[in-house]
Amino acid sequence: MGSGNFSWRLRRVYGSAVTRNGGGSILSEFWAPLCAVGSHGPGGANAQVCLSVFGASIVPERPRLLVVLWKGNYTHELVLAAGTMAITVLAEGQEGLLAPLGLRSGRAGPKLEGLAWRPTAEGDPVFAGGAGWLRARVIEGFDLGDATAFLVGVVETGEGTGRPLRWQAAQRVVGEAFLATWAEKSARDRAEATRRMRWLG
Repeated sequence: MGSGNFSWRLRRVYGSAVTRNGGGSILSEFWAPLCAVGSHGPGGANAQVCLSVFGASIVPERPRLLVVLWKGNYTHELVLAAGTMAITVLAEGQEGLLAPLGLRSGRAGPKLEGLAWRPTAEGDPVFAGGAGWLRARVIEGFDLGDATAFLVGVVETGEGTGRPLRWQAAQRVVGEAFLATWAEKSARDRAEATRRMRWLG
């Protein structure tokens, strides 16, 4: 199957009826850089890929973020229990992290084995080679039905190297096998999200 077909399938997973003249969804402009969001629990650290990390403060001395995690993800469960998280902004060249963090579940076993990371003071994972990282504590969680929007306070940040990795760029280098598996997983997740999400009406 050609790359054009994969692009069409991915647009069906992530697109909407609101499109620009060029055919791409305007909603894709709201995707954050690819991030690894991690937390910890009795079984150790875990992390997932996340596209929904947004700034939520205009006060420099009180930086906040809004981090949206799907309830089906193991990391969501850990953040709820621990009240802390670490976020690594992935850099171009770290596309190899997308499969272990985005396609495997921590419920099936330690998904961070073999990856280069270090724990924060709380035990949350920060990944080597990122464009930057931060530690955060949960202020409040907002129930979206299928997901929780965590309002978090940033307590520490660190600089990294490289340019932030964006999904549009990552698609060009991860390969067709990854894209096929990602699209299939996303379609399953979308069906469950449709059933659970809060929506109009």
